[in-house]
Amino acid sequence: MIFFLLFMAFCAPEKKAKVTPQLIDYQNKIKEAESLVKRGSYSCLKEASQLYRELLAFRRFQKQTKEKLIKVDFLLALREKELGVLDSKSLTEASRLILASPSLPEYSVYLDLVDSIPRKTKGFVHDFPQDSSKIEITYNKLKKNVPLWAKLLKEQYKTDEFFAYLYICLIDNFSPYLGEEKLDFSLLSRIFAQSPLIQFKLSIIPEENEEKLNLLLENEPLFYEAHYFLAEIALKRGELIAAEQNLLKVYEQIPESSSTVITLGSIYFALEELTKSLEFYKQAIKMAPEYRDALLGKAICLSYLEKNEEAIECCKTLITLGSFFMGESYYWLAWNQNELGNLDAAWESAENAKKYLYGNSELLTLAGIIAFKKENLEVAEKNLMEALQINASNGEACFYLGNVYAKKMDWKNSGVQFGLAADCYQWIEKALEEKIKEIENSSLSKERKEKLISRRKAQLKKTALTKATALYNGAAGYYNAGMKEEALNLAQKASLHTALKEKAEELISKIKGQF
Repeated sequence: MIFFLLFMAFCAPEKKAKVTPQLIDYQNKIKEAESLVKRGSYSCLKEASQLYRELLAFRRFQKQTKEKLIKVDFLLALREKELGVLDSKSLTEASRLILASPSLPEYSVYLDLVDSIPRKTKGFVHDFPQDSSKIEITYNKLKKNVPLWAKLLKEQYKTDEFFAYLYICLIDNFSPYLGEEKLDFSLLSRIFAQSPLIQFKLSIIPEENEEKLNLLLENEPLFYEAHYFLAEIALKRGELIAAEQNLLKVYEQIPESSSTVITLGSIYFALEELTKSLEFYKQAIKMAPEYRDALLGKAICLSYLEKNEEAIECCKTLITLGSFFMGESYYWLAWNQNELGNLDAAWESAENAKKYLYGNSELLTLAGIIAFKKENLEVAEKNLMEALQINASNGEACFYLGNVYAKKMDWKNSGVQFGLAADCYQWIEKALEEKIKEIENSSLSKERKEKLISRRKAQLKKTALTKATALYNGAAGYYNAGMKEEALNLAQKASLHTALKEKAEELISKIKGQF
């Protein structure tokens, strides 16, 4: 009888879980979160992560919820690395969950893998490790772990898009550690043809694929990060406006992407919109106070905006940080100190810059100008001659070398150098005229065209005056050297400029009176 009762107890149908409003709510939210993960975009993954986090309150399903949350946080961490997000908490959250979940120990392995994937930033965001032993430890760790990670993922990557994504990241970043592995993901592309998550990853490696990225956006407009990679394609083609338009779409939705911010800073600098450029460089510095590219960009913008004291402080920050852009930092420090008339400090900074920037014509020209202002003519001549040996078309170096020879009363060489300077400025004039035509025929907005053309015309006007001044000074040099024909030739050219017309005509009269 007892046996019969036991048998009946085991055979009795299992009681169904009571369907409560809370259970229905859980099931609905789980479906919503899973659907978001399937869509694969950064914004969808962030929303899914938040949903899973809320669902941890359902203690009965906590284990499976934690597993789903850990996976989505891994995917978020990888996406943040792809976009250069510096203040990423996704991996930290995943690590905390794994440590608090003894039933999910296998994810510790994947935590190490995701943590090892390098962040795709632009430029020098932080210092590299100074201790070579740390680099060696990292290398040895990867050499040991990468084959193990690959073996583990191969057992699952064909049936689960999460593991497929990890596998693609692994091979993309660490294939040299595997020897025989190649970047051939055609099989995964076929298996996961309907997976936006996998198709996104395959559209950006080994390089950006414009067709695939556009198709991805057509099917899922929330893939704002695809615009970042479309911007990269545009930049490679030199299409600044297309790159800007794409990056602004990313910036609007993912402002935490340091790569987006620093690239916008560079684009606005190239477009000569210095105030905008400065703003984005400042944002990048907020993200990473030691971001060398952003600090240097900020220093240069401040220099051109004539905020010399601020630029000097920025250069000093770069120099204190050390390691990167030391030559550039000292150059712009010297440039700004020269602008403020702090010649001794400017000379010291220029000499320091030479320790890092070898064979730089602009630096040698600056050093020559500073030495000339300090009335150290021999040093000025040496620096300016070296600058011209590197770049014979350096008009500024020619102009100041003409000044040096005039001070030394070496009139013939003064005339020669001023004549060469005029030739250089003539070439610059032609280049500016061509640039104006290029801007007029560009796809820039009317407002941008007007601003750029206005700047170019101002540069053209200044260059024309400098050229005329060089011609007049050259004529005077030749006149003092007794070389009347050469003097007359340059004086007649100088007289074509209204600002020099009267003085040049006086000189012409003197020259003709001596024939």
